[in-house]
Amino acid sequence: MSQMDKNQTYTLDEFLLYIKEEDRAELYEGVPVFMAPASFEHESVVANLIREFGNVLKGSDCFMFGSNLQVIIPFKDEDKGKSDVVVLPDVSIVCDQNKLRNKRCYGAPDLIVEVLSPSTRRNDRLLKRNYYEKAGVKEYLIADYQNRYIEKYVHQHRLLKLEDIYSKENQFYVSTRFSDVHFSVNDIFSF
Repeated sequence: MSQMDKNQTYTLDEFLLYIKEEDRAELYEGVPVFMAPASFEHESVVANLIREFGNVLKGSDCFMFGSNLQVIIPFKDEDKGKSDVVVLPDVSIVCDQNKLRNKRCYGAPDLIVEVLSPSTRRNDRLLKRNYYEKAGVKEYLIADYQNRYIEKYVHQHRLLKLEDIYSKENQFYVSTRFSDVHFSVNDIFSF
């Protein structure tokens, strides 16, 4: 485990210096957040989403990543004197190859998926959604495997707006950013 103290704040450079590749940690405005291992249900949903997106995006100019890609999001709050955000989204799709360097993504991926877990629910819904909105993520999905639904947020007029909720009643997801990507939520939550 790294030598970082969760009660201190760090710059981006300090975080990247202290954090080890095997550490599961994010940086929210200078504060390190250490993540617990995911459940098998969580990982099944991630694998199913990667399969569905990957089948369609294969051969395209876009790259898909699981939860080991560090995404560096430019974030500054001059009033609070806070900055520096590093996240590990469950799924990221990046179509601008210039953002990928030094084993990281610098800037907003085109699409991000976060799969809710009891320990990350609040961060995924509030903090990360705010960071993704400010960074300009075009499509943000929140997948809830416990309640079996996916919320789709789309970037419009500098805001991530809820466009649709896919569940047992509305089963067929269609991506706004990648119109060829569509699947049944039943397939995503089959584990």
